[in-house]
Amino acid sequence: MLIVCPSCASRYELDGAKLGPDGRKVRCASCQTLWHVAPEPELPPVPSAEETQALLNEELEQAAAIAAQVSAQVAEGDSEDVAAASEPRKRSGPKTARKPRPKAHKKAYSPVVLATSLSVVGLVLLGGLVWQRTLASRIAPQLAGVFEMLGYPINVHGLKLGAVESGLVEDATGRFLVVEGDVTNITKSQTRVPPIEVAVKDAAGQTLYSWKTDPPRQELEPAELIRFRARLAAPPAAGQSVLVRFASSTSAEPGEPRR
Repeated sequence: MLIVCPSCASRYELDGAKLGPDGRKVRCASCQTLWHVAPEPELPPVPSAEETQALLNEELEQAAAIAAQVSAQVAEGDSEDVAAASEPRKRSGPKTARKPRPKAHKKAYSPVVLATSLSVVGLVLLGGLVWQRTLASRIAPQLAGVFEMLGYPINVHGLKLGAVESGLVEDATGRFLVVEGDVTNITKSQTRVPPIEVAVKDAAGQTLYSWKTDPPRQELEPAELIRFRARLAAPPAAGQSVLVRFASSTSAEPGEPRR
């Protein structure tokens, strides 16, 4: 796992197995700062496509049932109003003066109930989409940016980038930037690995140059890990950091490695 010194921002690669269940204290080799590092949380198991589709169908059926029930209540209320309006008045004897009665407020709950039902259905559907946002984004990739703006980042690919390292290498042919890292399949099924995009950024975070590289393998089995390597000749002299992500992403994946 990658750890960063809270004092001088020095970065180190640490074997997460050495932290233990409660974590441990580590010391920065640059500034001697001592801080506590907690182990990485275990990722919850990712449901299969069949399980996800079944749960989404169940949410949609519940929303449809709620809408039908509310519509039936609205129809019943409207029929009562019509029956009351069509009932004939009974007259007996001469007309007598009647005291004016305060006008009764007409029931206006029909449009209110209708609006409420639409709101309930909308909230149920929205909740189902947020809950199953990974499946929804795979079906409609444009939703990934919407979920991210709402504060619900997702991992569309089912892959994890980690242990990213970068460095400058010089040989007889010139100067090169070499970037390496791990790609892990965190799903329970075989997953396709898209091209990997590497971007060189300056001190202000502006992209100076970016390129794509194909992974060593196009598909990974569940929990399988591969090591990728990318090389750039004559890298920008003003480059200060490297950002690695999957090329098909519309935005940065949560926890994208930066070196």
